[in-house]
Amino acid sequence: MLWPTLSLLAETDVVFQRSGEIRQPVSLFDSPATRMLLSSEGLTTTLLGAWVGSRLRVRRAECRRIPGGTAPAGAAALLGVAEESELLVRASLLGAGEDGPTVSMNLVVARLDKCAGLERCLTDATVPLGEALHGLGTGHRRTVLDVGCRPWPGAVGRLAAFKTYVLWHRDDPVLAINELFNPDLVPAAVLGGT
Repeated sequence: MLWPTLSLLAETDVVFQRSGEIRQPVSLFDSPATRMLLSSEGLTTTLLGAWVGSRLRVRRAECRRIPGGTAPAGAAALLGVAEESELLVRASLLGAGEDGPTVSMNLVVARLDKCAGLERCLTDATVPLGEALHGLGTGHRRTVLDVGCRPWPGAVGRLAAFKTYVLWHRDDPVLAINELFNPDLVPAAVLGGT
């Protein structure tokens, strides 16, 4: 199954909130490995590759330039841009190895005016974004904003763990990222089943 087109992404419930108040504490997830993945402020691509024992590959990536006012909820405010500012949105699907399972579905909203080379990283569909950013050679710190569960596309009634974070270049937020993890690989069960 492939991720919906970018036009359908506008209808998702991805919200980029600024508060940093995580709605579902990481400690509520049953799996220790899931808790580690969701709480880490390191390279998710590296962690997922180790998890599945395979190099992750981009199965599909789509990019589009949009005005800030049409970005997913909260993204423009989080990135500190006006509604008329141009943002780049990237939707991608990562898989394990050449033909392994889908590992994650990712939605990235970027401002391109603060970090040289960022646009090239986002529009290159041959390398996962985490690897491309690492290759850019600049230090980017991450701040986890939210974790929780959302429906896994195409699987009625199946919830998947997600992680939302902002990536900083110096003191400027440049990327708002939401990653949704395949529940067949990353257990989304929470303690008590709620």
